Amino acid sequence: MEMKRIAFFALILFLLVSCGTRREYKDALLRAETAMDEHPDSALLILDSLGQHESEFTRHFRMQYLLHLTKAQAKTGDIFTNDSLTELMVEYFNSKGTKDEKVWAYYLYGCSLSDIGQAPEALQAYYDAIDIVGAPKEFFDYAILKVIYGQMSQIFHKQNLPRDEIWALNHYIDCVKHTDSEEESIIAKSQLIKPYYLLGEKDSILQIIDRSFHSLMHLGKEQRAAACLVSSIYIYIERNQLAKAKEVMNLYEQKSGLFDHEGNIGKGREGYYWIKGFYDLAVKDLESAETYFRKAIKYGYLSEGYRGLLRLYREKNNMDSVVLFSQLYEAAQDTLHDKMRTDAIHQMSVLYNYNRNLKKLEEEKRKVRKARIVAISIIIVALSLIGGTTWTYNRKQKRRKDSIIKLEKDLNSAITTRNELQNELGQLKAKDYENVIATKEKKVTELTATIKRLAEENRTYKGTTLNKDKDHLEDFLNSTIALLFVKKATGKTERTKPTEAEWKMMVSQFSKDLPATFKSFGDSKPLSQLEQRICMLLILDIPEYVISIMADTSTSTVSNAKARANYKLFGKKEAYPLKNNLIQSLRRS
Repeated sequence: MEMKRIAFFALILFLLVSCGTRREYKDALLRAETAMDEHPDSALLILDSLGQHESEFTRHFRMQYLLHLTKAQAKTGDIFTNDSLTELMVEYFNSKGTKDEKVWAYYLYGCSLSDIGQAPEALQAYYDAIDIVGAPKEFFDYAILKVIYGQMSQIFHKQNLPRDEIWALNHYIDCVKHTDSEEESIIAKSQLIKPYYLLGEKDSILQIIDRSFHSLMHLGKEQRAAACLVSSIYIYIERNQLAKAKEVMNLYEQKSGLFDHEGNIGKGREGYYWIKGFYDLAVKDLESAETYFRKAIKYGYLSEGYRGLLRLYREKNNMDSVVLFSQLYEAAQDTLHDKMRTDAIHQMSVLYNYNRNLKKLEEEKRKVRKARIVAISIIIVALSLIGGTTWTYNRKQKRRKDSIIKLEKDLNSAITTRNELQNELGQLKAKDYENVIATKEKKVTELTATIKRLAEENRTYKGTTLNKDKDHLEDFLNSTIALLFVKKATGKTERTKPTEAEWKMMVSQFSKDLPATFKSFGDSKPLSQLEQRICMLLILDIPEYVISIMADTSTSTVSNAKARANYKLFGKKEAYPLKNNLIQSLRRS
């Protein structure tokens, strides 16, 4: 009895110690999460220490631990080399996680995909995270959306998609307003300089810089105000506004706090040297210009440095040096173009692989749908209706179905009549009514011929109705990308305007499902890109004013493009019949 009592108390003590240990682990995880934003290095130390007890974790706590550990590693600058762990976290927290855990899992998954060069999949992961957050309401919502939109803007910049980058940055700026100081909000707005440089809109760049400078000066942030001026200097030099360029340079060099006492700029900002060189070249200070161009080359700015020296030696009329630096500049440009070409090929390859995987996924879904159709015939009707079949297509299919039903009814009627006559013949033969028998046999022969003809006609008609169509409108309307565009048009997504990647996926899906119609777009009078996009959106029954938003143009431009497309495709110059003409054409196909 005494031994049982000792064993019982030992068990109770063990359970209490176990519970205390698990509480300690949870407290450690909470401390790491609290330190994550301000001190990610400290959070990483806490998590590394906690990881020594990983063998004691439950599965759910282990997944939470891995989520926080991966978050801390990302915040301290670690680069992902694969997406296996983050993909596992998405799968787990999708079914067993809180909203916050799901959002972070998708965000980290997007970061891993971005690091390994899978830009389209990374963007999709970020879009999924945004959908989970929904309309931001709390500080957390804005905080996580801020980092998501920030990452998306970087991808769009690398992919040379400035309009999409501006969209992402505008959302990023809105989030910064809710999470950070007025100073950080101004700095966030200044990031719009990058996409406007890609667009070549230099007046917009100067306006952004001017607003940022004066807003920061108003807050008394002189150094940050001066630091944001650098992008305007070369624009003023290009425009030969040398007095303005000099004024801005003085502010930048004297007030930004980025230069040491010898006039050397801080690490990572050495590109300023070639800008300084072009200013000195413009004011004919050739010796100083040469010094700065050579400094720029030393820090890796080969193309700009050699271009500057080439112009400088032309100014000096030193032809030997002109020839030398022409060759060096050309080689630097070739290297730059090769890199750009390699990047472009890589981006195209990534997009191709993404589209190919998307098509494989769609093919698998189609196989599943066909299996269900074979199993339960009535589901095909429900799926076709749910799939958004247009009323014109339904009407055409109903007429064909009615024709088949009529043929089958005639066929069954003839078979029934023949069976009745054969029964009568059997009775008549028994009574030896030769004349009656001969008449009935003739009737049976005629009905047999009729049955054969009707059966053949029925088979032929069914075959033609099943195989006649080359365009498959229902497949297109039911595709993932078409449904996404409809969601955008009806305001069920964050943004109405599609990205270029989404447009490319739309064209790919359209050409696959509606090959005959797509071929007509490129016949003797090929449609422009805008005209093609408008036709696809009209087939999706999207209103004209929404089309103008999705196509990033005015309603008058959309109307004119509709008129041109209608003339090219159907020989009619009016805009309004284009939609009906497209639908009628699909009905006939």
